[in-house]
Amino acid sequence: MLEQPAFGQRLRALRQERGLSQAALAAGGLSTGYLSRLESGTRPPTRRVLEHLTRQLGLPASAFARGASQSLSQALALAVSSARIGTVADDLAVMLHAGEDRLDPGVRWQSLWLLAAVRDEEARYEDEHELLVELGELSETIGITELTVRARARLSRCCLLLGNTARAHVEAREAHRLARGLSVYDRSAALHALIRAEAETGRPDEARAHARELCEISAAEPGTLHVEALWAASTLHARQGDHAEAQRLWERALDRLGREQNPWLLPWTAPFHLWSPGR
Repeated sequence: MLEQPAFGQRLRALRQERGLSQAALAAGGLSTGYLSRLESGTRPPTRRVLEHLTRQLGLPASAFARGASQSLSQALALAVSSARIGTVADDLAVMLHAGEDRLDPGVRWQSLWLLAAVRDEEARYEDEHELLVELGELSETIGITELTVRARARLSRCCLLLGNTARAHVEAREAHRLARGLSVYDRSAALHALIRAEAETGRPDEARAHARELCEISAAEPGTLHVEALWAASTLHARQGDHAEAQRLWERALDRLGREQNPWLLPWTAPFHLWSPGR
């Protein structure tokens, strides 16, 4: 088992990761004062205390084993190399909350980005939002425009999922502004976010104009970037009731990708469906 103060640091990080107050964690077995001293490292844990803590946290005792103490970079390496990232995401979150490796913003940025993707898959959008806000701030501190654009584009999408359309539009518009002069990939990501936000905030003309821009800048790109642009434009037109244009764009997307080489497209139906801001 970890010795103090390492035990207390890990206990605090685990509690905060699960959104528990000291009173909630101590309930039914400890006083909050005793728990506070445990977290500060001034009191050693007993076996009975450890059993209570692991039960309240829903973790095995191994969570406090010596080998469980790792750096953020180690947690990131384990997460990236894991076939099931979700199984090690909590360890990554613990390291982030513990504030370790703050002097290595690159490692922290990658950790935040990866964990935000996991929280998105888990539909934990409030948690994802918190991570993406920090990611945006860290991106500006690092000073790499591409990172700022990617963080803001993803934050815009998350805001839509949470129903905050105004914030989604602000983030997407700023991502689009910053993306000028960057790669087609980054400009496309910003435009996808902006089109969704404009559609959700009642800006149909702007959304159409940016859909055209998206299709134009991606037309010469290899891979599926242009197909995704055509799909986005088709979906937008379908939502706005222009089914003829939506169908034309849809057919262009199918032609570009090629049904014979891409059988996974066959189950798709025409894009005359409700707008989904998240996808």
